[in-house]
Order: sequence, then structure tokens, then C-alpha cells
Amino acid sequence: MIGNRSIDRWGRNVTQHAALHPAALIFAALLILFSILPVTGAEIGAPIPPESFSADYYKVYGTPNLTASLDMSRIYQGEATVLTMTLTNRGRITSFEINEEPAANKREEILAAQRELELEKQRTVAQDVSVLLRPENESAIDIKRSVAFPGNIREGQTSPRLEFPLEAFENALPGSYQLAALVNYTYQKDVAVKEDDDRPENPDVYYWYDSLSQTIPIDLIVERRSGAQFEVLNVTPTSLRPGSEGNVVRIRVKNVGDDRATDLVARLRPESGLYVSVDESPISSLEPQEEAELLYKLDVSKDALPGKNYQLRILFQFSDSRRDDLTDWENAYLRIEEGGREWALAILLFLALLAAVLILAVRRRKKA
Repeated sequence: MIGNRSIDRWGRNVTQHAALHPAALIFAALLILFSILPVTGAEIGAPIPPESFSADYYKVYGTPNLTASLDMSRIYQGEATVLTMTLTNRGRITSFEINEEPAANKREEILAAQRELELEKQRTVAQDVSVLLRPENESAIDIKRSVAFPGNIREGQTSPRLEFPLEAFENALPGSYQLAALVNYTYQKDVAVKEDDDRPENPDVYYWYDSLSQTIPIDLIVERRSGAQFEVLNVTPTSLRPGSEGNVVRIRVKNVGDDRATDLVARLRPESGLYVSVDESPISSLEPQEEAELLYKLDVSKDALPGKNYQLRILFQFSDSRRDDLTDWENAYLRIEEGGREWALAILLFLALLAAVLILAVRRRKKA
């Protein structure tokens, strides 16, 4: 036992043992380990490999390489669906080197080398795979569940179907949108097998794992559900008075798409404060680039706010050359006139003036 001799306050000889706290022992062990196994800057944060494996017979090159494919790559505006993805591992062993040849007269080395060569084939297996799917344009595409865990994917193997519920917003413009699949996994970077004279069939095996990340771009096409597309050209009149009733409103629309709309019914859904008495305007057919006028009757609440633009949503139900029971919508706007209160005030002033004139007339007659 290691210790130091000292005299206590009563004059006795005392041996002070060099006892270390368990944490200090662990720290000292780590210092020794790091001095034996130096780490380069490139490997900081990764599992620490030995400088050179003992009895590392082969050096193999190659990594996993994952690609993504979709069951479908098109979605309609306003549609909520499930995007189904599969990952395929197209990784392969690119080359290998012989670090050390087993001695021909040593059975334990021959068995260890054979075991290592077999284990080195697992280098291209992507292990503990995770996928994070995110859209480049979050204002157009909303991914409801963005993470999936397909597990391990061997070379040449395809993962189970990964499902990502998502939605293209109603106002997403038709066109191509890019998604990014962020894929993370680990793989076996190296393996060594150390022979054992006492048990040649069961040698010691040492593994070194590393992690990899891939970003896989995915194109998603957002389409209109129909080739017919409607645009509001104008609204007549452009404004209405508060409290007015039976107003005939004409809304002119145009088919700016490339397909004919048939059996078209345009229903009006105004903002609160406007009330529609005739809310349907049917049109038998509207060709591409053709215009039509929709007619509605509106009442305006007396509490409608002067100067405010009230929204008129037009719901289109129609068929085109490919599909029936299609729907679409567009917005138009009506302004509430600000002169309603001034007009009422003018009437009150006129009535007050008229009353004053009558009072003066009555007084003059009495004097006469």
C-alpha cells in the first residue's frame, strides 16, 4: 500500500493513504486510454477506433447509398393525401486491400481471416435509418407527419413503405415543388478479427461504426383538379348602401383554363353583413377564354360598416372533359358606401330647417 507518514495533533504517527475518488479513477483511466489511442480531428465525435487493429487482415472500401422513390408524385390543390416513399440501398463494395495474410501453417489465423472477410461484407448495410421529410416551400405544402424509421436496409434491399401525410394548400400555385428527404444512418466502417489459439473457431471480433447523412431531393407536382379555371373580371355595382335591399349584383367571370366547363353552377357565399336572396347562377357551358355574367340579389345589413370591402366567395360546381363533380372557388369584393350616415344627417338638417320655416310662418300669421 502506498502512503505518507505524518504526525497528528496528538503526536502520533499516522499513515495517510492516497485514496482516489471513483470519478478521479475514471478520469485517470480515460487519460491513459487517450494517450494510447490518439484521435485525429476528422474523427472527433465518432466512435474511437484503434490506431491499427490487431490482426486486421483486410481493408474494405464502399458505403451504403440510399435512393428514394414515390408511389405517386402528383397532388391537387387543396388535397390532403398520404405520400408513400420507399428507400433502396444501392451501396456496394468498391475495393479492398489485404493488410496481412494469415500464416499458412496457423489454423487459427486462417479461420480469423475467413471470419473477417465474411463480416466485411456488412459494410454496405445502412443501420438504424431515419428519414425527415420537409418541404422547401412551407407556405404551399404542409407535411403532417415528417419522420419515419425504416430500420436496417441491406445492399440491394428496399425499405418498407414509409407514409407521410401531407396537404397542398388551396392557394398553392400549380407547378413543381421540391421536398428534401434528410436520411441519417450508421454503417460498419471497419472490422477486425483477432485469432485465439485456445478457441480458433471463436476468435475475438472488433467493430468500428460511423454515421452518414444524405439529402435526397424529391419533386412533387401540384396540379389543378380541372383544366377549367375561373377568374373574376369585375363586379357591378362596386358598392352598396347600408340597409339597402333587393340589390342586383352582376359578377363577370372568365374561363382562363384550357378545358370547357359544363353544367356549371356558381353559388354565392357572402361575408356576414351581406345577405343573398338568390344565390345560384347556372351556366350550361363555358368554353376556354369565354366570359359569362352571374346574377345575384343581395340585401345589406343596416349595421354594415361603411368603407369596408366585404368578401363575396363564389363556389363553382362543374364538370370538364375528364371529370365530373368538380369544385373551385374565387373571391370578389363589394364596398359599403360611406355616404349612408351623411345622407341621414342631411335629411335631419332638412327636416329641422323645414320645421324652423313653418314656425316662422305661424308666428307671422299670428302677428298679422
